[in-house]
Amino acid sequence: MSVTPTLRAGARTGARRTTALFAAVVAAWVALDQVTKQLAVTGLADGDLDLGVARLVLVRNPDAAFGIPGFPGMFLLVTVIVLVLVVRTLRTVTSPVVAAAYGLVVGGALGNAVDRAVRPPGFPEGAVIDFIYLGPWFPWTFNLADSGITVGAAFLLVALWRERPEPPAAEAVPPGG
Repeated sequence: MSVTPTLRAGARTGARRTTALFAAVVAAWVALDQVTKQLAVTGLADGDLDLGVARLVLVRNPDAAFGIPGFPGMFLLVTVIVLVLVVRTLRTVTSPVVAAAYGLVVGGALGNAVDRAVRPPGFPEGAVIDFIYLGPWFPWTFNLADSGITVGAAFLLVALWRERPEPPAAEAVPPGG
């Protein structure tokens, strides 16, 4: 009796679990991002809110993170490319941490893509709602989508670094050899 079908079935189950986790993180992050942006649009229309360590401000950002400029529709195209690459890679992912990290990256990218598609001035030139400002030591205003992309990418880097294969051990050379 061969164990290969059982192993393949187990791998498929693991892949389904990581895909389900990925999808749940994407859905939750997009929803949380959009709710917080709507709260920012309605709650900060009359002015900023100082929280001490952070300030909530309403910014309609036509650029990418850190003020990186782009042409209309470019950021939506980048989102589609990221989504395609992650979905293709997801078939091989067995780590829940990696699946969740990919979910944060894609959820953040989709959250910002929703803004660009539906917020004024509309597709393809729509602006992203940013509202978290941490002060002069981090001069950019950002949102939860940006946070998901950043934290997800950091988790991916750590997970990939930890999972890298060990280099082969050097063979001992006898003295005088």
